[in-house]
Parts: sequence; C-alpha cells; structure tokens
Amino acid sequence: MQRTERHFDEDDESAGALSLERALSAVRKRMKLVIAMPVVAALLVAAAVTIIPDRYDASAVVQIDPRHKSITQLDSVVSDLRGDNSTVESELEIIKSRPIVLQVIETLDLRNDPDFTAPGLVTQLLLWTGIAKEQPASERLPQRPRDQLADIMQVDTPGASRPEMDEIADAFLKKLKVSRVRNTLLIDVRFSASDGAKAARIANTIAEVYLKDQLDSKTRAASTAGKVLEDKLEEMRKKVSDAERRVAQWKAENNVFDAEGQLLDEKQLARLMEQTVTARTATTEARAKYEQGQKLARNGDSGTALIEVLQSHTVRLLKEQYANATRRAAELRTKYGPKHPEMAKVNAEVAEANAQVRAEIERLVANLKNEAEVAESRERQLQLSLNQLKDQQVFSKDATVELNQLERDATTSKQLYEALLMRFKQTTETQGFQLPDVRIIEKADAPQHPASPKRKQLVVMAFLGGLVMALGLAVLLELMAPGISRQDDIERVFDTDHLSSVPSPNAADSFVPPTKAVRLVVAEPQSLYADAIRNARRELDLRRNGTAPRLILVTSSVAGEGADMIASNLAHNYAMTGARPLLIDCDFRLQPLTRLLAAQRQSGLFDQLTSARPVESAILRDGLTGLHFLPAAGPVHLQRSIPETLTSTAMASALNELKGQFDTIVMSVPPLMPVIDGRILADYADQIVFVVAWQKTPKQLAKTAIKTLGINDRKLAGIVLNDVAPAELDETRGWHGGLLGNRAGNEGRGQYAA
Repeated sequence: MQRTERHFDEDDESAGALSLERALSAVRKRMKLVIAMPVVAALLVAAAVTIIPDRYDASAVVQIDPRHKSITQLDSVVSDLRGDNSTVESELEIIKSRPIVLQVIETLDLRNDPDFTAPGLVTQLLLWTGIAKEQPASERLPQRPRDQLADIMQVDTPGASRPEMDEIADAFLKKLKVSRVRNTLLIDVRFSASDGAKAARIANTIAEVYLKDQLDSKTRAASTAGKVLEDKLEEMRKKVSDAERRVAQWKAENNVFDAEGQLLDEKQLARLMEQTVTARTATTEARAKYEQGQKLARNGDSGTALIEVLQSHTVRLLKEQYANATRRAAELRTKYGPKHPEMAKVNAEVAEANAQVRAEIERLVANLKNEAEVAESRERQLQLSLNQLKDQQVFSKDATVELNQLERDATTSKQLYEALLMRFKQTTETQGFQLPDVRIIEKADAPQHPASPKRKQLVVMAFLGGLVMALGLAVLLELMAPGISRQDDIERVFDTDHLSSVPSPNAADSFVPPTKAVRLVVAEPQSLYADAIRNARRELDLRRNGTAPRLILVTSSVAGEGADMIASNLAHNYAMTGARPLLIDCDFRLQPLTRLLAAQRQSGLFDQLTSARPVESAILRDGLTGLHFLPAAGPVHLQRSIPETLTSTAMASALNELKGQFDTIVMSVPPLMPVIDGRILADYADQIVFVVAWQKTPKQLAKTAIKTLGINDRKLAGIVLNDVAPAELDETRGWHGGLLGNRAGNEGRGQYAA
C-alpha cells in the first residue's frame, strides 16, 4: 500500500497532541513518580503540621440597628445609621481600623503577648538555620502609652516626624477577620489566637470597643456642635444688639417716635383720618336736617314729619296744645255761633297756640342752621390738618424706607438668634441622651476545638495535590518529550503508516557492541528487537507491488538515528527466511556497514563504478545466513564526485543487473538532510523506509527531510520508530520480560566471502 499524495499540516504538532490514551500511557510509564509525589507531599505536610501550633477562632456578632432611637422628641446632631450596603461596608472598615485595634491592644495589654511578639514559623526556621538574626530588644518597637494613640493618625507634614510602624497592630490585624453575615445587617467579628479563652476575650473586646467608639463619636459630634453653636450664638448676639442699636439711633436722629408698636406720625394720621370722616358724616347729617326742616317749615307742615325732623319735645307739647284748642273750637262751634264769647275765646287760644308753634319751629330751624355751619367749619379744619399731615408724610417716606430696612435686619437677626439659642439648648441638654446605632447580638464563647491547622484535611489535600501535580507532571513530561514517542504521533504528524517500533539494542544493564548490533536478529532471534524487525519486514511485504524484484531504501533525517542498523538487520532477516537478499552500503562517505561487516574488503560499489568493472565481483556472502553484502568502497579513498557517480548510467545499469540476481535489495543510504546522496538514490528505489529516533528526532526536521524526497515520497512505505525504550514497548504491546529475550552469548558473527 502506497500513498500517492501526502499533506503536512503546520499545526499537526499541536492538534490532537494529547488524548486520554496517551495521558494514561504517560501515567503508567511514570507510575513510580505518580505514586512517590503524593506520598512525599503528604509526609512533608504531615511533618509540617505537627510543629504548627493550634489556633482557636472566637466569633462575636454585632448588629447595625437602623431604627430611630430617641429618648426625647428632639432631633439629634448625628443621624442614625442607615441599613444600606455602603453603610455596612463602611462599618466593617471602621471595626478593622487602626484606632480600634490600638485601643483593644492597650485595653488588654497585648504588647507583651507571645501571639503578637513571637516570630512566625518561617522566621523561626530562618533564625534556626542562621540565615536571619534576632532583633535586639533595644531596637524593637517601644510600647505606646494610651495618650499617644491619637498620634498614630497624624498627618505627615514637612518637618514633622513620621509615625513608627506598629508591628503589634499589623500582627493583630492578620489574626482579625471582620465580615458581613450574608446580606443581613449582622457583622461577624472573628479573632484567632493560640488560646480559646484569649480569642473570645479579644473578640468581645473588639465588639465592645467598637460599640463604645460609635457612642463616643456621637457624643463628640454633639459636643463639637455645641461649641460651634455657642460661638455662633455669641456672634449672633452681637449682631442683634448692633441692629437694634442702629434702629434706635436712627429714630433718635430723625425724631421718630412710636407707640404701641406704631410710629407716632402714622398713628396721628390714622386718628385724624377717622375724625375727618366722622366730621364729614356729622356735617352731612346736620345739613340734611336743616334743609328738611326749612322745607317743612316753609311748606307749613305741622305734622309728625316736622316733629320727627326737629326732634323737639317743646314743639310736640305746643302741637298738643294747638290740637286741643282746635278740638274745643270745633266742639263749641256746634253749640255756639261764631260770635259767641266762648267761640271768640277758643279762637284766640287756637291762634296763640299756632303762633307759639311757628315761633318755636323758626327757632329750631335757626339752631339747625347753626349746627350745620359749625359741622362744616369743623370738617374744613380737620381736612386742612389732614392735608398738612399727608404732605408731611410724603416728605418723610424715604426716611421711613431706611427705617424699615433697619428694622427688618434687626428682626431677622433676632429670629435667627432665637432659633440658634433653641438648638443650642437642645444640643447641650441632650448630650447625655445618646444611644448607639449598633448592639452586640452574640458574645464570643471560648472554643473547645482548634480551628486550625486542620491536620487531616491538610494531609489529604497535600496527597491529592501531590497526586494532581504528579499526574500533570507525567503528562507534561510526555508532551515535552522531543520528537516522536508514539505510533499515533507518526500517523498524525507525517500522514503515513507506522511500520514498526524497534527497541534500543542496549539494555539498562548491558551494552551491545556495534558488530553485534548490525546482526542482532541473528545473534538473538527471540529478542524484542528481532521481533520488531520481523514486524517491519511483514509490513513491507504487505505493501509490495507484485512479486518482481524490489529495491528497499532505508534512510533517516540526520546521522545517528540507526538507519544503517535497521537496514542490516532487515536484510539479515530476509536471508534467514530463505530469500535471496542483497545488502548494499550506499553511504560512500562514512561507510558504517562496510566497516562493521566487511572490514577486510578489497573493493566496493564505488570502486567498481568508477573503474567500470562489474559490481558483482565486489559482492560478499555471509556463510552463516547466506546474506549477500556489497560494501560501499575499498580501503583506498577514490577522488571522484559521489553525486555524479550516483546519477551516472553505470549506477542505474548496476542496480538493474543486481535486481535481476536478487529478489530483495536493501540499500543503506546517507541521511537526507546533510547530503543529496539519499535523495538521488530514492530515484532507484521501489520502497522507502524512513527511520525516526524515538523522542530524539524533531518532528519538523523529519517532515522537512521527507519533503526533500519530492515526487519520490509516494514510494514511502512507512516509518520505523527506532531506539524505543523497553517500557514504552511493554506499554503499547503488552510484552513483558527483558529487552533482549534470549542472550545466550551467541553474537551471530558471520563470515563474508567473495
């Protein structure tokens, strides 16, 4: 079976490089490493955790309470905490802040506690090995008194000394963990210490200090607000006094007086206007009475209308007398005649009563006239005074605007002062009524069991981690192995068949000399090596076209890949099965097979071609296997171009003649990359066997070498993977036993004769 076209993909080296089968193979090949690494890791971690001291975790739970809390109905200076995420996150940072930590350290006197002053495990190892030196006590960080805690947060200004780093606080923070309990308003304050009771005491102290700090912050804010308000009140008091003083001064300078909250001129004008209106009304009434009385008197109306207008008791009495006299006159007129004395007397009484009435009416009408004139005169006087006062008010209006502005300023300042005074009283009186916005939900209890180190878990994790690392390392070593290491790599990378995987002739405990290695199938026919050569021959025979004589060319990319050994053992195997093979050493430059198989030759192929002698005369025969061998050249080096000799008609004729005498010709040719000899000889070949060294030949180099064959790459029967490790063969084939199964001491040396 031959391939007519071959494609090399530039990504072949990475595509499909790792499969489950290959990973399992890599693990099986490095089983000792896979077992040793997790065991060693587990032992190391077990040894390490035995010296790590126990750590106990204690937890106190604090709740942020956003509900409004107030003893009085007065507003507080600092508003209550809200329950949003930003507030909770801010409170988490406040609990871990350095002022809180330092206050806890000073409260519990932790500066001499071994948990915070003793060096860490790594530092102890460095001190024990002598790499590091212990710091003298005089150079350690001095203790800070309580009154210097505020200096920790001072700003670094030019000329000011920088605050020292507090190593105790740093060590404290490493053991403190403050976290939010899910999405609630609860905060978990967790502390780790070498003693459970100590851990609980510190966790509770942190919660209490945080609670006290939160309350103190409110008190400090109220106190600060009180001082600010007090200063502002003093300022506003002066402003109010100055404003009122300016109002009084302006009134004094402008002769302005006020009564009952109103200016005197304005009050006088209002009263004068009221009097003028009253006088105008009185004048109108008096004039109306006078005109009506005059009209009624002129018309001679003596009825009740006149009495009602004049409103006089005397007129009413006179009217009654006149009415009585008239009534008697009427009564007597019926009894007496007009000239009767009684009638004369009565008529005289009627005339007198009527005269009295008219005289009284005239007098009253004259009085009404006088009253109307008096009312008009008073009205004129009041109107004149009102007009004069109005004129005076117009001239003083501009001055009044300035007074109003001064009074508004004074009133505004007074109102603001009163509001500030009320707020100041509220703030100062409610400073002692502050309530915290947080509360301790659960105090920490002393844990009974250590939280760390979790020795069993660590050992198990170390074992599992070591196992994962070992598996990864085994696969990585498999992937990093140079060149080809597996059969499927050959088929994937080179797009050609894999003929056989040939083990290295050198076992771990012995060395096979080259003189034996070239005939190893004869010396050790039961070995893995011999079986691999047989497998390669079988694959070649399956790919043979017909039964005509054939020429098999064996080559490689570069020297040292064992192509000459493969060619020699392949030819010997053909000879051992009764065939008539010929082995030709076509490496005229190095002559590797010639030096090993025919060290005493007299001539070779190159000599015969250059001297135009028959090549058959240079062929040697092995008396043990019957293999015919044609050396490359004689012992004397001939000065002639090798490529020109290989392309000559003599070379083609010689090979044609040899194919007529032998059914299989195996040619061992030089590597394809260094010289052109192998590429020329590929023109004469019927089958080409390409040899690749296991985990040695770079893939790209091998692909490039195959590409140099050009159109002859269709003759490529397959690739032989040479020098494969015995463990790899055991893995892929399931064979067991020694690399060389039968080492009876027979090296199978042959005797080549003409």
